Amino acid sequence: MENEILLYNLGYNIRLLRKSKKMTIDTLAEQAGVSSKYLQGIEVGNRNISVKRLNKIAKALETTPESLLTIKSSNLENRDDKLLNTYEKLKKVESNKLDIISNLIDDINKLSSSENNKKRP
Repeated sequence: MENEILLYNLGYNIRLLRKSKKMTIDTLAEQAGVSSKYLQGIEVGNRNISVKRLNKIAKALETTPESLLTIKSSNLENRDDKLLNTYEKLKKVESNKLDIISNLIDDINKLSSSENNKKRP
């Protein structure tokens, strides 16, 4: 399993549980002994985390590290699942072809935007 997916899922689980407990990032960070900025990076999947810090966050959330690392298909909403799959495919594409793909995406977004504008009265 790719590290990016694991980190994304971990962050998603932390954020979901934190919000279900009506905790702010600042509150959880303080209880876990980490900075708010660091915790925010974890929640969006941009930061690695040590086992020691994972244990502290799990304890502050009254759960186990294992439950935070569990990948549940319900965690990855359909759109996010598609984005992750697309990302994995793009990682294998040659650099010169990435520009072409990027331009295609821009064109699709422009078409979609102009179609939405036409539908408005």
